[in-house]
Amino acid sequence: MTEAFLNLDLNCFRFLTAGERQKPYMLILACLYHERLEHQSQIFHDALFSKLAEPVEKVTGFYTDAQFRSDIDQLVEWGNVTRKVEGRRVRSLSDNSLRRNLLMISEQTFQLMRFLFQQLKPRQTKTVARGFMLLLDLRTSLEQFEIILEEFFSGDRSQDKLQRAGHLIDTMDAKVEDTVSELTGLADQLHSFLEANDEFHTEDYDRLMFQLEAYNQGYLSQLIREVDRLFLRLSAIERHPCLEEFLTGIDGFIEQSNSSGKGDVRRKFNSLLVFFNPESGKLDFYNQRVQRELGESIRRIRNYLKIKRDRSLRIQEIRARRIELLQVDDKAATDWIQKLYSSVAMPILDSDATPEDRQPAPLPRKKSDRNNQARAARPLEVAKKLTVEQNRELEKRKIELINQFFAEKVLKGRADAPLKEADLVTTADFKTLLHGIKLAKFKKGRISDLLKFSVGQAVESGQANFSNDESEFTCPDHQIRKTDNG
Repeated sequence: MTEAFLNLDLNCFRFLTAGERQKPYMLILACLYHERLEHQSQIFHDALFSKLAEPVEKVTGFYTDAQFRSDIDQLVEWGNVTRKVEGRRVRSLSDNSLRRNLLMISEQTFQLMRFLFQQLKPRQTKTVARGFMLLLDLRTSLEQFEIILEEFFSGDRSQDKLQRAGHLIDTMDAKVEDTVSELTGLADQLHSFLEANDEFHTEDYDRLMFQLEAYNQGYLSQLIREVDRLFLRLSAIERHPCLEEFLTGIDGFIEQSNSSGKGDVRRKFNSLLVFFNPESGKLDFYNQRVQRELGESIRRIRNYLKIKRDRSLRIQEIRARRIELLQVDDKAATDWIQKLYSSVAMPILDSDATPEDRQPAPLPRKKSDRNNQARAARPLEVAKKLTVEQNRELEKRKIELINQFFAEKVLKGRADAPLKEADLVTTADFKTLLHGIKLAKFKKGRISDLLKFSVGQAVESGQANFSNDESEFTCPDHQIRKTDNG
């Protein structure tokens, strides 16, 4: 597969980067593409020129028959156009010229032009329009595949049935790709809507709400319901006793037609099984992404509508007050305004500035990046209490580790040794040393009886210095002695 891809003939793409002749080439291939769509696979040389002369002249300024011949020759050389002579139409030597040649677009160029024209379609119309048909097509293809498998198991092993089964596998694989494209397309649209910094428009709200309702109530819910059913049917097919022989037969037929590598059908069937398996999480990944973007979009829309509603209420209140002021006399209007603003102006104009009995400022609003995700209630975790015996065993184990540390890092097999000769490397070694000195110097009784070392008085003229890349440690140079306690 990789070698065939690397050796792919790319000359059919050269018309896209043909410089000044790019637009004439595009118009020629577009005309042949539309002729193919109208089931007119072949067209005569002169008929094609008569259709293209006027539109190409609008682009290039002029277009002659000689230039058209040159363009056709180049496209034939690149493999974009196939040319042949219609023998039964030849009546004279003049007819046996380029004017009587039949031209048709090659299959590779036809698929390429189809892709280019699909890019011209608005992406918004693709998402919702095709979503409901994908599962129906996938379920129908799977039913037909099961029927052919049962016929193969019964003895009908014709080449036509194997070819049909291979086509159904390719169709189901393409429908899965379309399903992923639908989900990612909706998630990208929602994400682009959330990142928009401009003002929220009403038409955007209507369009987005229509998409949310169509997907959330229809396509997504139907997709979630159908996943388990499709997976159960695929699992039943996987357990069929004749499946391996059936897929091997399809691979053999495809290998004879040189259209795909051997084993490709099995890979596609396994990919279908994994995609619809709830434990794989592949489909659930796209569903969760859509649901996350969907929730954020709904939250933003609700906030926007709340702001618009509050603003409308304030405007209505202001208008009502204005009408009331216009209907009363000047003294009543003045008294109303004084009462309205006196409570605000008095503290500011007071000679003593802000009064002492003012209300405290409100606490800052808590913010969180989490989108108000609901979390299931959990019981409070209570620390596990150890028994007296367990605490003693734990304490003995800690003291054993400290004895081992002083024997290996400080004494190093000797009866006594100065602290400055200890091998302390890490910060954990510094902490263990301090803990051991604290136990030996300040703890008496049962704990000191378990220690197998003692700490003498510090030497006045010396210090023990230790350092590493993270920290430095300095302490008095104690004399450490080995004891026979315990």
